[in-house]
Amino acid sequence: MNTRKSFSAMSPDTAHFVGYKQRHCTDTFCLILFIIFIIIYGFISVLAISQGNPASLIQASDSFGNICGKNEFKSKPYQLYYDISKCLTDGGLSLVCPTTKLCVSSCPKQYSHYQSLQTMELENILSKNSTRQQLVCTYGFNPANDDRTIIELVHDGLCAPYTIESEPFLGRCLPSAFINLFDAETQQIFQQNLSIAQINTQMFGIGSIADVGRVVLTDLGQIKESLALFTVVACVLTLLYMFAIKKLTRIVVTITIILFLLILFMCSSFCWYTIYTGQDFVYEYSTVARIVNDFIKLRTIYIVLGSIATFIFFLTLFAILTLFDRIRLSIILLDQSANAVLSVLSTMLWSPFIILIYFLVISTVIYVGMCLSTIGKPIFLSVDHNETIPCIPNLNSTRCIFQEDYGYDSLVLNGTDPITCGVIQFFVDYKSYLIWFNIFAFIWFGAFLFAFEEIVLAGVFSNYYWSQERLTTSFPLLYSASIIIRYHLGSIAFGSLLIATLRFIRMILEYISEKCSSIQQNIVIEFILKCFSCFLWIFEKFLKFLNKNSYVLIASRGYSFCKATRKAFVYLINNCLRSIVLVHLTEWILFCGIISVCSCNAYLFYQYLHWTDEFGQLILRWTPIITIILITYLIASLFFSVYDMAIKTLFVCFLQDLDENDGSIQHPYVMNNELLRLVHKTNIVEKK
Repeated sequence: MNTRKSFSAMSPDTAHFVGYKQRHCTDTFCLILFIIFIIIYGFISVLAISQGNPASLIQASDSFGNICGKNEFKSKPYQLYYDISKCLTDGGLSLVCPTTKLCVSSCPKQYSHYQSLQTMELENILSKNSTRQQLVCTYGFNPANDDRTIIELVHDGLCAPYTIESEPFLGRCLPSAFINLFDAETQQIFQQNLSIAQINTQMFGIGSIADVGRVVLTDLGQIKESLALFTVVACVLTLLYMFAIKKLTRIVVTITIILFLLILFMCSSFCWYTIYTGQDFVYEYSTVARIVNDFIKLRTIYIVLGSIATFIFFLTLFAILTLFDRIRLSIILLDQSANAVLSVLSTMLWSPFIILIYFLVISTVIYVGMCLSTIGKPIFLSVDHNETIPCIPNLNSTRCIFQEDYGYDSLVLNGTDPITCGVIQFFVDYKSYLIWFNIFAFIWFGAFLFAFEEIVLAGVFSNYYWSQERLTTSFPLLYSASIIIRYHLGSIAFGSLLIATLRFIRMILEYISEKCSSIQQNIVIEFILKCFSCFLWIFEKFLKFLNKNSYVLIASRGYSFCKATRKAFVYLINNCLRSIVLVHLTEWILFCGIISVCSCNAYLFYQYLHWTDEFGQLILRWTPIITIILITYLIASLFFSVYDMAIKTLFVCFLQDLDENDGSIQHPYVMNNELLRLVHKTNIVEKK
């Protein structure tokens, strides 16, 4: 008689989930390399933290090291940049804005440029006092009493080259040009006979950009209990959607496929109908469409979209008719994966836990980057007979000119012990390389962390598969994590190093491309760099996909990274159609799930606010809706990422089951009866 053999009756060598004691350490060299990297990074971080001054990037301060609004600068609480454009062009990598900063009592209220002021002064349009009163100059310097021209004063670093209309934000004078967007609406509202409450409702209660954060926090503070409640509701709705997939897998998949085909059919029909009839409803009722039509004819857009939608529609229809067995396989795996996740609900907390650690890593790397960028002291030089000499600034002196925020010279290092002197010189001289090193560390740590998340989940779900849905331990998540930490951190370091290297190379290429385009426009070189960067991006995506499948074999069988990657690649190549159908069908179902959960929770939240009369008390009424949508999206994405990993794990285990077993007594299939019937396989049991 042909039937399915129970897992308990199998011989030990057929149990494909290798236990704790049967494993050995994998990719030890990569683990040692990773540990050495951590030690080096930790050493550099400690030195950077001891010598850096990150508070100067947070607090408003000037280039002389004074804190604005403190001590003798109490009447000057705002920081003003000489040339704020350099913050966007030259200082993005080092977090430092390479321009002179001063503490001022108020931010500039009008635009002025030193060349135009020079012209007005020379042509006697304005008097010398009038033009030079518009300049912002260093402390203790009165440009009206100086005989040099305005251009010379700017070139000597005594005065700012321009001022623009600004307003204080976090103690800095930042451009307020975009505030003018509200001017027209403001005038229109105040011309109407409205109450103060109505004005606040229409103008959102915002008088400046600095008030946006205050208003948003005030609104969220009023409904914090409701937000907390519907955060829990988001979790419940996500679990309900997964429970629906478990109980109604075929119905959910069928509805999803029909919805996808319906969207493609409607999009295609609308495009071709508009092309042949000439009745463009979008153009008639949309201002944006009219603007787009001035650049690209809408008819061309309709032809392209209609062709793409039609092609995808018939391709999907053809795939459904010819790949029906693959779709059935996907349905079975979706059902099994939902059972696996709901059987080990602790896996739902694993992704949020990893995200929390990731945020700690981000905070640490940013803090170290701030310390690296602020090692050193402000450098000042005086020019005497065309010779630059280091000097110490005096608030009443104008001969000592600011050069850079963080550096060193003979005066800065005077009296410093040799060790500290060497550390400062090293960090300042190699600052750019150390910042790139910090960026690479962030990329590698992040890739390692998410790889660790995936491989631990793969261990849980592969244990679920090979134990025939009867887990071999009461704490599968902790059991899987302990195995990975004990034996396979080297494999994670190997896989994450490959991803980090590719991503880092792409980042360097993009940086070089931006620098080349800003210096000299060379279309050929820029095109080559873009193509190479695109190739690396595609290769990185493929490698991440392959790594995820390799982690399943590492977690279940204890393979090394190279062996697991080779086997996973062979499995995927030999079953490419199954893999393509499963991946795309899963992505679409999870996408529909995220949209459904977000929409449902946002609607319930909106009705709840109306029911509790909280909605009418809000100033920015769209704030809570957007907030709950973002929270729900984050929760659903985290939960569904676990579900997606379960699907991919069971799929790789299924392929491994087909490859290594033949249904004999020595090597029986572990898959359930439904999968056995689908692939037309059976297990043979020994006759008693």
